[in-house]
Amino acid sequence: MLTKISDHLYAIGEPNYYQKNYSYLLVGSDRALMFDAGANQKEDITQLVRTVTDKPLSVLPSHLHFDHLGGLHNFDSIYLPDLPFIRKFKEGDGLYHVPEPIHLGNIDHLTLPPFKVSRLVKPGEEIDLGGYKVKLVSTPGHTQDEVAIYDEANNILLAGDHLYPSWLLAGNLGDYIASLSATLALIDKDTRIYGAHADEDPNRVPTMAYEDVLKIREKMLAIQAGQAQGEKFTDPELVRDSQLYKVVKDISILTDIQFTDGRRYGY
Repeated sequence: MLTKISDHLYAIGEPNYYQKNYSYLLVGSDRALMFDAGANQKEDITQLVRTVTDKPLSVLPSHLHFDHLGGLHNFDSIYLPDLPFIRKFKEGDGLYHVPEPIHLGNIDHLTLPPFKVSRLVKPGEEIDLGGYKVKLVSTPGHTQDEVAIYDEANNILLAGDHLYPSWLLAGNLGDYIASLSATLALIDKDTRIYGAHADEDPNRVPTMAYEDVLKIREKMLAIQAGQAQGEKFTDPELVRDSQLYKVVKDISILTDIQFTDGRRYGY
């Protein structure tokens, strides 16, 4: 499902996938960039991209989880954040070997072959697509390698799994709170925030507001201080056990997570 947000930005939704993923296509005058590769392992997301642009295409995953890497094999040019956590996956053959405990592919029957990386992008570095520049922002908390893309000229934040209007999975509460504080310092009340997972309506592009981010940080601070009341939460497709803390509307925070395959989540 393709939704045009602006002349430079498109959302590609996967409403039939159980996590309701959204990836984003950024188009400049010289090249195009996908933020996340889609979750679907069998259909080629680049075929949908090619209905919009024929520019040289790269992909930058928001983080290395299976539901953001399903279509990675369809891209000839892959960018990754230039982080120590990422660099350690490069082996002597020059390829990046991401282990299963990082991408968690067994949950979704994903096998991730080693892959070549065309470019490492440092946090704070600008990506110039030709007349359209965006900046990479490090936002750890969900994972160590979680990143967002900030379009300052158009006041848009593509937030990946850092912010979206559903269950936010906290991998490290302290890092998450620090990233939320940094995000609030970066954006303003008019910033349009687009996340990687939809709310209850999988056909609606997932958006967030500045006030939502404030409330999420407030709730996480209360959780950290032991002042928030959680409730037991399970989901038959992903989460065997967790603590859920409601924030506002469809937004909630999950901590103490155990996946359906029995593994604990966090770092």
